[in-house]
Amino acid sequence: MQKVLTQLKKNEGYVSIEVIIVAGLIIGLGAFAISQFQQSADGVTQTALDQVNDVQTNYDNLPGNTGE
Repeated sequence: MQKVLTQLKKNEGYVSIEVIIVAGLIIGLGAFAISQFQQSADGVTQTALDQVNDVQTNYDNLPGNTGE
């Protein structure tokens, strides 16, 4: 069995289980980071839109404004 593993390791294209595990962890952490960034970005966007709506409402309610 050891001889087969040694021969397999010497072949081109051999990928060890450790490399696969590390790659999976990096991909998983990347996906988690992107989802957290998306949630933060959604919160910031909603806050900005709320502020724009507040300013527009205040402008529309100014005396002498015809709403045009």
